[in-house]
Amino acid sequence: MELAGGWVAHTNTTGTDAARKKLRYTAVALVFLPIGQGLIQVLGPWLNSYTRASLLAAAIATVPNFFANKHFVWRAASGKNLHHQVLVFWTVVMLAVGLATYLTYLVDDAMAGHSRPVHGIVVFLVQVLGFGLVWIGRYLILDRWLFREIRT
Repeated sequence: MELAGGWVAHTNTTGTDAARKKLRYTAVALVFLPIGQGLIQVLGPWLNSYTRASLLAAAIATVPNFFANKHFVWRAASGKNLHHQVLVFWTVVMLAVGLATYLTYLVDDAMAGHSRPVHGIVVFLVQVLGFGLVWIGRYLILDRWLFREIRT
């Protein structure tokens, strides 16, 4: 996150606070995308199911993702309402994971006869699509509801 953080810090001299916050949100997403996808690609063959791998990868990556968003994007250091924040964040992430996992399930089943590399690539593309669809909605929920009292 050092590299992404340095790039975003450089952009702090221009633009509005909202634009900088969106850049930080994008930077966190870019850091966690390969982590989550890497876990899915490693766990998928091991579990013999990319669907289960998607759920497990989300369970592993959600907590550090929450703290990265809270501290790096919204610059919140307070532990006030931490349980509420984690619960809301977890729920929003699980909705995203639910959509991506459903798409993964459909593709996992449809790709059963294909080679493992093709299977993995198609699962990756579907995962990115699924999470991408929810990514914008998650930002709005986090910004307008969960962290609305925090101003950057």
